[in-house]
Amino acid sequence: MLTSRRDEDRPRSAGDRESLKGQLDLFAHSRTVTLLNDLVDSLLEHNTARVSERLQLLRAEAPGLPALNALTTLGVALERCRLALAGASDMGSIIEWLDSEVAEAAVIALGTTGPTFMRPLWRELAVALAGQAYEPAHPRLHEAYCRLRAGDAPAALQALTRIYGHDLDPFVIQWTTWARYLTSGWHACRASLFALALTAPEYLSATLTALADPALCADWERFWLNCNWLDPREMTAGAWFPAWYLIAHPATRIAEPVAAGDSDAPPAIAFQILKRLITLEPGGYSPALIEARAELRRIDERLFQHYMSQRECSG
Repeated sequence: MLTSRRDEDRPRSAGDRESLKGQLDLFAHSRTVTLLNDLVDSLLEHNTARVSERLQLLRAEAPGLPALNALTTLGVALERCRLALAGASDMGSIIEWLDSEVAEAAVIALGTTGPTFMRPLWRELAVALAGQAYEPAHPRLHEAYCRLRAGDAPAALQALTRIYGHDLDPFVIQWTTWARYLTSGWHACRASLFALALTAPEYLSATLTALADPALCADWERFWLNCNWLDPREMTAGAWFPAWYLIAHPATRIAEPVAAGDSDAPPAIAFQILKRLITLEPGGYSPALIEARAELRRIDERLFQHYMSQRECSG
């Protein structure tokens, strides 16, 4: 993390001072600090010409600066994005590069102000991609994804409504979950998250990590503890998470249908049975409740035993 022109000769915070330890100590004179400050401000302003000039001066002044490679990558990113937006470079490769090398360089060079540098690039790409059809072979080459990376979840949701015929595409479900969560929280994205688990469970763990919801992450850990017969190394095991969630949270009500890639798969059937069970349970024992429990037992004996243990504990 580098300094700003507002504080010419010192980092902005204790965190900044720690990040610069071992860098500015080697180049303590004020010219190096001033060049760093000017370069960072120019990067945040997307002033391509000034960034190029300051990088050249900084290489001559402090060629051993550890963050120099990362700063250079950010400077190149400004130029490459300009070329891509002008149609002189492949936009798909730019998006992939921004998501990997440039995002990492922004963290190294700018720390917590990295998103301030990245978001305008994503916004410009989103505008350029507006109206372009969704391509499953190149999913990130779409306005919705760029809007999400720019931090504009409402605009991403709008762009997602214009993707037709790909309701079960893992990336579309994942982006819908992410955008709904950022816009309205966990309850708003529950149906799409469960659809992702039932359709493409291999994407579930990464999506939960991206959402970083403490309660949801705690539930994910409890899921594996409670369903210890499942193997976390098996990528499809997460498909049982929606059914487990209804057992753990019987007050859950989901207003919209939850899609599944294979509605006849055991995790999808178990989920539907449990949806029925949690509506039947408040009415006490009944033939319908007994039959639904028998169905769950036929689908998976171990999940049924876990379900019964939770109901017995709750009385």
